[in-house]
Amino acid sequence: MKKNLSLMFLVVLLILGGCVFHPQPNLQGFYQSEEDINGYFVQLTVQQDDSSFVEYIDNREVDKGNVIKKEDGRYLLEGEHQSIDVYLNSDNSFDIVVKKLNNGNPIKMVHTNDVPVYFPKYFDDVDFYQTLIEE
Repeated sequence: MKKNLSLMFLVVLLILGGCVFHPQPNLQGFYQSEEDINGYFVQLTVQQDDSSFVEYIDNREVDKGNVIKKEDGRYLLEGEHQSIDVYLNSDNSFDIVVKKLNNGNPIKMVHTNDVPVYFPKYFDDVDFYQTLIEE
């Protein structure tokens, strides 16, 4: 009887411990703005294998570069046109600022897929979209 109580107690502890402990996710895969920002969607794909990222606005590539892991949950996205500091929340979301899209207010980026998503480069208005990320 005492063994059964000890075993049951151990099982309950393991279940509760699994519910309470949430490991810090890694920045990887595909992220998109939670909602449209003044008619635009911001997207970010992160390839963990080569520590690279591509930033899109409405499927148009506006920046790309390297991902530098700083410390738990903190990353620096060092792009060709800008640098973005990212703090990855426990739900695998983060905020970024695109000043010309949201008046300097944070844009919540949610994780939609573990697999990076890339868009073709056949748009002829990419120059306009790149002006949205310029300081």
